[in-house]
Amino acid sequence: MTREHAALPALLVGARRSLFARLVGTGLAQAGLVGVTAVAMPVLLASPDAVRRGAAAAVLLAGALALGLVRSRERVLGERLGQHYVQEIRVGLVASSLVDDRSSLGITVARTTNDLTSVRNWIALGITPIAVGVPLIAGTLVALAMLSPMLAVAVAVPMTVLAVVLLLLARVSYDRSRRLRRQRGRLAAHVSDTVHAAGSIRAGGGQRRELRQVERRGHQVMEAAVERARVAGHIRGAAVAAAAVAAVAVAMVGAWSALPGGTIATALTVVGVLAGPVTDLGRVVEYRQSYRAARRILAPALVAGSVLRQPLPRGTAGGDPETSTLEVRGLVVRGASLPDLDVGPGATVLVRSADPVRVETAMRALAGLDAEAGHVRVAGRSLADVSSDERRALVGHAARDLPLERGTLARAVRYRRPDSTEPIGAVLATVGLVERVARLPDQERTTLRRGGEPLSPAERAQVRLARALYGAPPLLVVDHLDAQLGRGRVEVLRESLRAHEGVAVVASDHPEAFLDDVVIWDLDSGSGEPGSHLVQVRDDRGLVGVGDAPDQVGDPGVGPERDVVGRGPGDDQQVDLG
Repeated sequence: MTREHAALPALLVGARRSLFARLVGTGLAQAGLVGVTAVAMPVLLASPDAVRRGAAAAVLLAGALALGLVRSRERVLGERLGQHYVQEIRVGLVASSLVDDRSSLGITVARTTNDLTSVRNWIALGITPIAVGVPLIAGTLVALAMLSPMLAVAVAVPMTVLAVVLLLLARVSYDRSRRLRRQRGRLAAHVSDTVHAAGSIRAGGGQRRELRQVERRGHQVMEAAVERARVAGHIRGAAVAAAAVAAVAVAMVGAWSALPGGTIATALTVVGVLAGPVTDLGRVVEYRQSYRAARRILAPALVAGSVLRQPLPRGTAGGDPETSTLEVRGLVVRGASLPDLDVGPGATVLVRSADPVRVETAMRALAGLDAEAGHVRVAGRSLADVSSDERRALVGHAARDLPLERGTLARAVRYRRPDSTEPIGAVLATVGLVERVARLPDQERTTLRRGGEPLSPAERAQVRLARALYGAPPLLVVDHLDAQLGRGRVEVLRESLRAHEGVAVVASDHPEAFLDDVVIWDLDSGSGEPGSHLVQVRDDRGLVGVGDAPDQVGDPGVGPERDVVGRGPGDDQQVDLG
């Protein structure tokens, strides 16, 4: 489904169908109680038999109590229906934000609060009164017709007029709701920009000007809210007036038709039951139009995350590190063709390019996050063809400055493999976090908040490395993590890469600080001669001047040995870059 033709999820599916049916049932029950009132009230008022009057009084009292219970149940069922529906949309919005990197935190929060409140109000306070009110009004008209057809007509006329008024004001209400939403959005965006630029504003002495801007936009929001409230007031006033006019009309018809006093009293009692539901119907239009305005924003936002809400195929996740291979063929990322790559278990690949964006997109493609064409095959399995569960078992991804999710430290480490029961102590030892975790208040059960607190930025990078290593994935992708680890902890990264049995792909601005034996994947090379973009660098002293000419790294006679990787058998040769 395209974003232009996007729609919100269907309402009457699954458990919600049953909830809606029970709501209609409460309306029918109230209509039945109205009928009981129409039968019992004349007995109470006109019967000469004291026993019959007492029985009628008991029935009326029980009916009144039952009516209260049914109305209470109606409220609970309406709220449950609304919350069930909103929960589905809420999950979809978060799923979309996890799929689409362009999603703004502020926009996501606004959608999951303001817009979903409009949806909830429409379901719980809009659809519910319709589902209950329609059968109740129909039942009331039948009960009045049993007393006198003219009484039913007296109530039907103001109800019909109310329906016409609501239809006429619906479009105006929708326009007012959209205008208010636009003004609120502009104010929120302006306040957000002002807060972010607070330092610059103070330096330029513009505090008063910015406050005037906020005041001006706030006044626009206030005027839009008042205009919407004016229309909502007309709608609610029409509903209250319709209920009152119905009661007056019943009294007038009864008097003009010379109906018995007991019949008129019964009719007024029956009409009195309508007052609450009809007043609720007056709010329906307001909630409906606010919902329509929210739907225009929410429906397209749900499209991106729909794939995450589909059932996942069953399959064998992960792979054997001893047979791990990485194969890249015909990869296109953001319109750029990347060189092919084919390496086996134990290899460490250094990604190199003069364009940092190309490196970033290549690393994302290797993590299975972003690719337009071609394929990445890990341990013989294409990342494009596996589910997200299988991909996270195949690929461990650790990048700098990515915030950690809220939850325990143990959950953060096991995040790629949530079903695993393997202890995390070994991987914490590998990344050098055992002593630090032991000092935490609840050790590995300590809750990480606000992106990883109470851990320092370098310690959060160690946690991300532990997550990437947990479960020994066939492919390890390390994206500039050394920049956040710092010199004091970069040795942890060196040892982790040495111990990793699968393929490791690394991007770094200072690879000589922690890499020893690498295959260079030069993204700036053409796709002409096979293997021309792959250079393997070995040196007992570590990685020295990757890609530099020999006169830049020391004596050519003792410099690192460079072998072309990817040629046929017997074609290995030293490459003299001098």
